[in-house]
Amino acid sequence: MTSAFVNPPVELIAESIDETAVVRMGSTAPDAPIVLLLHGLGSHERDLTGLVPYLPPTFAYVSLRGIYRYVQGYAWLESDIDPAATEKIQASAAAVEAWIAAQQVPVVGVIGFSQGGILGLQLLRRDPRALEWIVQLSGAPFPAPMPGDQALAQVKPPALWGHGGMDPLFDEDRERQVRDFMTAHTTLEEERRPHLGHAVDEVELRAIASFVQRRADERA
Repeated sequence: MTSAFVNPPVELIAESIDETAVVRMGSTAPDAPIVLLLHGLGSHERDLTGLVPYLPPTFAYVSLRGIYRYVQGYAWLESDIDPAATEKIQASAAAVEAWIAAQQVPVVGVIGFSQGGILGLQLLRRDPRALEWIVQLSGAPFPAPMPGDQALAQVKPPALWGHGGMDPLFDEDRERQVRDFMTAHTTLEEERRPHLGHAVDEVELRAIASFVQRRADERA
């Protein structure tokens, strides 16, 4: 007898961002603009904090926890993405938007890995001026048209897309689809690492640091 592996479902644990799980790093200046760090499936709010020492100290880096539980970690949407089921990604986007609206300083960018990259793009697809820029790592746009896509294509905010050529979640067709979407809707910089899987390496980290530094310089 054979059985197919079924990914466990995600479970909603809160409709808003858990403030007790927010991790703050970087600048402590009261007027420092915020860059959000958004983790991937099954991970947690400390997953991307290792990037911060390499990034410009002028920003405050704030890492959020997903509103869904997934196995022993957290998530922003289902593990198997159904283009017809947008409720979870929209709920996560609304939770992050509410958190952003409550801040006293601007949230200027997002660095998101995998699902975090999907969510970062979703924020821009809901409001193309919600962020000044995005770093999208091993992620993609949610695979369904959104009402804000046309407006986003007009604004075309700066975006860095870092990804691996051996990522098991991206075949050649999906990689091309992501590139086409981001080229049409953002001012794209791409860092493709041919022998990298679903991860970030040192070369990609240098590209992230350079991209974010240029965004800091533009604000200065």
